[in-house]
Amino acid sequence: MSVLVYLLNILLLAGLVWWLYRQPWVKELQPYFFPALVLKLLCGVLLGLLYFQYYGGAGDTVTYYKASLRLTAYAKNDFGNYVWLLLFNEFESEAFRATIPFSRLPDFSNSFYLIKLLSVLNLFTNGAYYLNTLYFSLFSFWGAGRLSAALATAFPSTKEAAVVAFLFFPSVVFWSAGLTKDAIMFGSMCWLVAFAVNRAHSKPVRVEEVLLLPLMLYLFVRIKIFYAALLLPLLLGYLVIMGLSKFVVALKQRTVQVAVFITAFTILVLVATQLRDFLSIEFIVEQVFFSYEDLLQRSLHGPHMVLSLKPTLASMVAHYPEALINAVFRPFMGESWEWLYIIMGLENLLLFILMALSLASLFRKAPVKVELLYVALLLFIFVLGGIIGLSTPNFGSLSRYRVVFLPFLVYLLLQNYYTQKLLNRLQRLP
Repeated sequence: MSVLVYLLNILLLAGLVWWLYRQPWVKELQPYFFPALVLKLLCGVLLGLLYFQYYGGAGDTVTYYKASLRLTAYAKNDFGNYVWLLLFNEFESEAFRATIPFSRLPDFSNSFYLIKLLSVLNLFTNGAYYLNTLYFSLFSFWGAGRLSAALATAFPSTKEAAVVAFLFFPSVVFWSAGLTKDAIMFGSMCWLVAFAVNRAHSKPVRVEEVLLLPLMLYLFVRIKIFYAALLLPLLLGYLVIMGLSKFVVALKQRTVQVAVFITAFTILVLVATQLRDFLSIEFIVEQVFFSYEDLLQRSLHGPHMVLSLKPTLASMVAHYPEALINAVFRPFMGESWEWLYIIMGLENLLLFILMALSLASLFRKAPVKVELLYVALLLFIFVLGGIIGLSTPNFGSLSRYRVVFLPFLVYLLLQNYYTQKLLNRLQRLP
């Protein structure tokens, strides 16, 4: 039976890959499509091995998987009540609820939502962990591939930068694969950014995109509502200004576009902070502080960083620059000689080199082309990077959480004069 399940799912996965490969956007990714796909699927499997073998079965992915098996067993025993649970988050008993982690507030818990989603997938894979991993990783690749292709179409000179940043940058590929919330978040987020880029550059919308848009919006908001609360208004502002630029002469100038965008974003933030029922700054500050304190207490046995944080807005603002730097460049080489931290340190050293090259490029006389999209992405990076740095003292968690903004940062950094010159040379190699 298990052999048949594996065979049928491998055939289904092959069919999905074939469907992806026939999509019009794939031609922009040649010859990178299959190497990137294989790498993504392999990283999903390696992530599972990391948690099951190296960490001894500890970690969120294992917790989600084991909990989903309980729900799947429940489905096989009482399918009617299982469907009712999926739709309305109502358990038949408190005793059963107690056996499912993250179910105390089922309407709000993104972890519980993922467990439900995974339990449905289990019905098709017979609960095979690594088959589930392949599906999650393929979904993540779909979004990343679409975004790489969209950026390559809208900004042809940045094609290699997009491919490297979203499809081959080590921690981005690894932590956005596998049986995790991040795989769903990353796939849906990238898909939505690709949708916005295509619409902003007047690419005709396809019927399947219209049908998939509500699903991708729902997944992104449901899995990571805070990320969505920041990114979606930025994308909407980008789309509105790019749309108006076709009719308003003044908005055809990039400097005017950027000025209007930043002004509108600033006004939106100021208005939102006054709507206490909608966005409580005090609540956000408290949540960031509690997250920091909780992770710090669980990180004392291993490499971590310490900020003298207090649960006040003034303290958060004062530590924000340091937190942003930590989120991008920590751990440094030498902070730990465990093999995982050595790999993290090497990647962060590469980021530091890219940052240095980008700063050096500013002193050249070559013109710097600032696109409105880049400004939107920079705002996303600066805001979210700082908040993640403030709330995450654990280096391992930090490497995983920053996958939401890191590919955008790498994409922008790779556009410096020196790196572009190197990428162009590599592209001309036979």
